Amino acid sequence: MASKTAAQEEFDNILAKASAPTDFAHRDDADDYKYDKENDELDEEEEFQKLRIDETMKMPLFERSNGGLSAGLKLPHKDFDNGRTTGVKGVIADARSFEEARRNTGWRNRFSRGNSLSKVDKRTSFINKDGGSDVDSASDDEEFLERWRQQRRQEMQNEGKDIRNRRTSPSVRRYGRFDEVDAMGYLDAIEKVGRETVVVVFVYDDACAVSQVISDALIPLVAANPTVHFVRVHYEDIEFDNAGVPAILAYKNQGDLFANLTYIIDQIPEDTIFDTQALRDVLVRHQVL
Repeated sequence: MASKTAAQEEFDNILAKASAPTDFAHRDDADDYKYDKENDELDEEEEFQKLRIDETMKMPLFERSNGGLSAGLKLPHKDFDNGRTTGVKGVIADARSFEEARRNTGWRNRFSRGNSLSKVDKRTSFINKDGGSDVDSASDDEEFLERWRQQRRQEMQNEGKDIRNRRTSPSVRRYGRFDEVDAMGYLDAIEKVGRETVVVVFVYDDACAVSQVISDALIPLVAANPTVHFVRVHYEDIEFDNAGVPAILAYKNQGDLFANLTYIIDQIPEDTIFDTQALRDVLVRHQVL
């Protein structure tokens, strides 16, 4: 084998340097640049995924093959886009809806019309097939596509109305229980609710017999008013003045105090027998219930 000339060796060296991976990082920064390489690999995976999606979304809707039928859509499994209306999955869902509608409705109606023809009409249609069948078929395709678009437009408008109705008229949350909370739970209870939700906070002292009486009277009201959120908190947890216990505090608009019934027993007339009804009358009078 002949030895390489100096020019050939120089050319080979240049080619080897150009083909070698470029690494401008200092060896002390190798760990940092390692993450850049991993990100590049992730970008390649995302690009590959995008190419797969693009390949999937190729839709030969009206190709004249297999006797005039479309070659069909290449769509992923229906679980991939089930219930989706936006993004890539929404596009795939629309494509699937169109394909199913075309296959199950458009072509079936065409076959139905064909079967209803008389023998003479069929024979005439067969004779004149070369002259007009392609035009008629294309017209049917365009007509079906327009009908499908109108149907999808109406469906999407209805979905938009449903979403707007859910936003403007949310369902009322139901409680019906007497939750024990601490200081953080107390704040969450009055703030993390709908603006129209009334929150009733019972501040008690477990060493006070009157607190137990008020608590017992409240329990039936909790069950009878499930749209009102009742909670109970120990006065020490929220640094409440013990002189005002037992107390009932009522909030609305996510934290606005509108009823401050400290030492609630003083709200009951002296000549009234205290029970659940008497307590309810007090709460109704202050527009808590």
